Amino acid sequence: LPVIGIVLDNGAWGAEKAYQRDFFGGRYLGAELHNPPYHAFAELVGARGYAVTQPGELGAALRDALAEGKPAVIEVKVDPDAMFSLRKDLFRKPDEEGA
Repeated sequence: LPVIGIVLDNGAWGAEKAYQRDFFGGRYLGAELHNPPYHAFAELVGARGYAVTQPGELGAALRDALAEGKPAVIEVKVDPDAMFSLRKDLFRKPDEEGA
């Protein structure tokens, strides 16, 4: 089955890291990860593995994976600092104004 998995690796639990940045002044605890090379694991089990580090490389990796016609993993390294802030109003007590 020629499934292609795309892994976006920012080296962190992104939502947790954003939460710690926003509510704990960027004091990170257990949010940063040191991930294994997912593309290499794919190769170990007979699939194709691709490592993408620049945006312009993704298209070529995807085209190559589709042309291979076998399972593949495309590991895309993304900026670990590109985090979305959580909605701070979600953590408000029900009796606070506006709740």
